[in-house]
Amino acid sequence: MSSKEILREEIKKRLKNTSPGEFNSQGEKAAALLKTSSIWASYKTIFIFLSMKAEIETQSLLEAALSEGKKVFAPRVEEDKLVFYPVQSALGPWRKGPFGIKEPPDGKPVEEGTSAAGIYPALLITPGLAFDREGRRLGRGRGYYDRFLAELDNKGKPYHAMGLCMDFQLVEKVPAEEYDKKVQSILTCKELNTVA
Repeated sequence: MSSKEILREEIKKRLKNTSPGEFNSQGEKAAALLKTSSIWASYKTIFIFLSMKAEIETQSLLEAALSEGKKVFAPRVEEDKLVFYPVQSALGPWRKGPFGIKEPPDGKPVEEGTSAAGIYPALLITPGLAFDREGRRLGRGRGYYDRFLAELDNKGKPYHAMGLCMDFQLVEKVPAEEYDKKVQSILTCKELNTVA
């Protein structure tokens, strides 16, 4: 196994042995920490993943963003890419995506629905199996977020990518390759680190 695969298996095992209550607790604490930061105050648009089972809870951040009147978008998997759709309510309705993950229902995707000028710059809250303090991110191996971030870069869209994870998913070093996109900051229930 490659070093990436070994780390993936280690983290998946830890996640499997974590209680649902811990995912909720750490998600709520991370949301509270982010809401007091200048990063949160700086962005009117939030791109956020809808957490699945065995993943830090994002409901608290979703509720906070909507209650503060921020524009909120969540992803759907369409073929080999992520397409973000507007979220009007923290309660959904949701549909089930190809990997059993909650997704926004039908609507106009982000680039079609509103002029891009009104959306960017955006705070993009990304999931991952592991992150390190240099901003390296280990995904699940399908490359959806790497491709999405590369697309934003190619289009010149300004964004701040923030990794959100359980405290034990912040590791010493994530093995990375050339095409792996870094995040600008990492948020856990204990800390918000901006990458130098």
